Amino acid sequence: MKVVLISATANSLAPIEEAFRRYASDVEYVHLLDSDLLFQLERAGEITASIRRRFVDLVRLAEQSGADLIQLTCSAFNGLVPYLQQITEVRIFRSDQAVLDRALKYERIGLVSTVAATPVALSGYLKEKRPNVQVISEVEDGAIHLLSEGRKQEHDEKVIRLIRKIESRVDVIVLSQYSIEHVRQLVQSEVPILGAASATAQYVREYLAEKEQHHLTRT
Repeated sequence: MKVVLISATANSLAPIEEAFRRYASDVEYVHLLDSDLLFQLERAGEITASIRRRFVDLVRLAEQSGADLIQLTCSAFNGLVPYLQQITEVRIFRSDQAVLDRALKYERIGLVSTVAATPVALSGYLKEKRPNVQVISEVEDGAIHLLSEGRKQEHDEKVIRLIRKIESRVDVIVLSQYSIEHVRQLVQSEVPILGAASATAQYVREYLAEKEQHHLTRT
């Protein structure tokens, strides 16, 4: 079974590949990348009709590649999933779906992000699932681009500062983007720190295994 990973930044590729190597090495995956999408979102400040059309094109390419599952990898665009799901029979997962479902076991959830649109998309999902959940967010907008500029240490230090700012006020911390997953290994905290990429790889593997088993029992 095949999952097609749709990405809006190259910074998502290495973290999700590492997560699949570690947790879902038997899953076949294919990348579809449109690295201008994040820049478009930052310039417009919102998801535009042009961005939606480009995601539709990516979904169509995923269908043509024989996808059994489509997985978004950029959290800022997760709000598009209901819209995109209407145009395809292939199941589409949000980039944060697996990690947020885990986080919902806690009362106070902290979101750490380096893109301004990310906590908006994640908070909406959390509130939809549990309207009374407490969501606290810390953002260093634009810090994601430090990775592309070769300034990884500076990027990581900024993310760690966000974690330190939020950890005393929450019961769990969600590293909201795949691009900051690696920072979890650099910091110790008294509260659990959840990474989105690793949770996604495990979730995808379970979903595809169940889908394949269902197919086998029907045949």
